[in-house]
Amino acid sequence: MPSRSLNVWLYGVHIARLSEPSRFRYRLDFTDDAVDSFGEGSRVLSLALPVTRTPAVDNRSPTAGLSVSAFIEGLLPEGNLRQHIATNAGVAVTDSMELLARVGAECAGAVQILDAGAAPGPGRVRRLTDDELTRLIADLPTYHLPDGAEPQASLAGIQDKALLAALDDGGWGWPEQGAPSTHIVKPEPLGGSVPHLIQTEDWALHVARAANLAAAESRLATFDQREAIVVTRYDRDASGGRHHQEDFCQAIGLPPQAKYESTAESTRHGSRLKRIARMAAARAEDPDAFRTDLLQAITFNVIIGNGDAHSKNYSLMIDRVGRLSLAPIYDSAPTAYLDPKFKGTGHVINGKTSIDTIAVDDLTGEAVSWGMSARRATAIVTATMENVHDVIATMALPRGAEVVKTNLDSMWVRRAWPVPDSR
Repeated sequence: MPSRSLNVWLYGVHIARLSEPSRFRYRLDFTDDAVDSFGEGSRVLSLALPVTRTPAVDNRSPTAGLSVSAFIEGLLPEGNLRQHIATNAGVAVTDSMELLARVGAECAGAVQILDAGAAPGPGRVRRLTDDELTRLIADLPTYHLPDGAEPQASLAGIQDKALLAALDDGGWGWPEQGAPSTHIVKPEPLGGSVPHLIQTEDWALHVARAANLAAAESRLATFDQREAIVVTRYDRDASGGRHHQEDFCQAIGLPPQAKYESTAESTRHGSRLKRIARMAAARAEDPDAFRTDLLQAITFNVIIGNGDAHSKNYSLMIDRVGRLSLAPIYDSAPTAYLDPKFKGTGHVINGKTSIDTIAVDDLTGEAVSWGMSARRATAIVTATMENVHDVIATMALPRGAEVVKTNLDSMWVRRAWPVPDSR
């Protein structure tokens, strides 16, 4: 017997009805309002899910796409938070429909998923006392929520985090009933295998912004002697308005567990970066700017040693008329320089998947496959490397993480990456 149906809202428009005709296979029926508001064929919800008068349905065939389930699963958290939501709801952790019914009113981007008959509203923000806030963050991955509170917001990913709303007086609130969150708070993992992870993530994001790259805003804060990174959501504005986005897995119809690209996949279908660049650039207001932004982001993640730059850690912004742009850099930390076990690129770059093998020619060769000229690609990679090199030379690392600079300098020499002309 199929589970309940849910209504999908985007930018305040009832865009589709979501159902589960068979176990783990989903169906989206777009509404007349969706066609009237966005136009048939519009990809305002997802690059992989155009608005159509015929349903979008997952297919059991191994050769067919599962774009609906990929999009839906991409909205839900993994790990401890997913388990916590399922336990509170008394349902299986695999029951995505029931989980979305609990937390779908506040997801990544501008999409909201609600029970039939419900409509988006402003929700409410419950003020957290200092003690409630400290306990909430300091005790993660155990979710010690304020009395009577339940998780009501969803953000993909496996790292333990809390979604909070910043209050005008500097306090923090717990968003409920679909109220928008404004910040992501991630404490340093307990017993984590990568030391100084959140401190160096904050450092890396500051490096990116200082090098004139679009990156999420962040700062560090301490909760009962446990440090955390506080990241401003780039898909929210100062007034709490929602801006739509989807990650690269959702955009090409891949489930979250396929977030790391294999060389076999790249050989069969072309690199994911190439597919994204070509599909997205065709719908970007400025295709050259999109390719430039993507090449800069990839180059930065290679330079900074981000060994987790997979398809869930890059996203597209989608405006109300379906125009695309690249989301700011986020979840970028120098893991390869903190621990050499974490040196994968996440994506195949010119046939390679290890940071310590990527040369300038690989980055430019990858961009050429997207349709960029070799001369233009080389200029972008070189300028990005030189700008980042200058910033790193002047931006101090967190105490205890100085090994990042040592290992980064060594990598720069080994790979013969360009440095600014000092003359």
